[in-house]
Amino acid sequence: MRSLLIATVVMAIVSPSHAEPLPGGFVYLRDIDPSIIQDIRYATSNNFVGRPLAGYGAGECVVKREVGLRLKAVQEELAAQSLSLKMFDCYRPARASIDMVRWSQNGHETAAERRYNPKIPKTELFRLGYIASRSQHSTGAALDLTLVDLKADNSAKYDPTKTYADCTAPVEARAPEGSVDMGTGYDCTDAKGHTAATSINPEQRAWRKRLVAAMARQGFVNYSKEWWHFSLPGAGGAAYDFPIQPRRN
Repeated sequence: MRSLLIATVVMAIVSPSHAEPLPGGFVYLRDIDPSIIQDIRYATSNNFVGRPLAGYGAGECVVKREVGLRLKAVQEELAAQSLSLKMFDCYRPARASIDMVRWSQNGHETAAERRYNPKIPKTELFRLGYIASRSQHSTGAALDLTLVDLKADNSAKYDPTKTYADCTAPVEARAPEGSVDMGTGYDCTDAKGHTAATSINPEQRAWRKRLVAAMARQGFVNYSKEWWHFSLPGAGGAAYDFPIQPRRN
C-alpha cells in the first residue's frame, strides 16, 4: 500500500553479489509455492511511475516465511476452485518508496501516469497520503494481489505502445492484467478502488469479497481503501532496504 506509514526504517542495503541468503527470515515466494502467479509490476514499466522502481532488480515476490506459508494455504484453497493468487507487489525496498515520493514531485505528469490517478494530480498524492516515504511493504508483511480465474482466457498482455483508458474504466478498455475484473485496475487512486465501493457492479463486488474472505481465513487483513492490499498482523517488524535480486536455484 502506497499510503500506509510505519515508524522505523532499517537500511539493510545488500550488494548484488551478496544478495543471498535473504536477511531477517525473508524467502522467495517461489520457494514456498511456485504455483502462485507473479506479476511484480514495480520491476517493470507497467506501473504508475512508468519505469522500474529503485531496488527492484528482479520481478520476484519476497516475503517473510510465515507470510509465504499462509499464502500457500490460501492458494491451496483457491486451487480447488480453479483460481489462483496473482502477486503484484510483496516486499518493497525502502528506497522504492522514496523513489515514489520523488516521482510525485518531479514537476511533470504524463497521460500514462494519469491512468492511475484520473482525478488527483500527482503533486497531491503525497499530501493526501496516497504516497509515503515509508511503507509496511518494506517489513515483508504486506502484499498487493488479485485473483486469476484459471478457466478464463488470460492471454491478453499489456502493450506499452497502446493507449488505454484510465483505471476506473470498464475492464475491456483498461490495460489488461490477466485477472478477474475487480472493478478497477491495480494501484487505482480513486474511491472506486476502495474495497467496499458501491460504484462497482455486483459481480465485481463478489470477486472482492471472495478475495478478502480467502485471505482473512489465513489471518490477512485488507486495507479498506485498496482492494488489492493485505497485511499479516504481527509478521512485520523493522523495515528493510535490501534490493530484490534474481532468485538463484
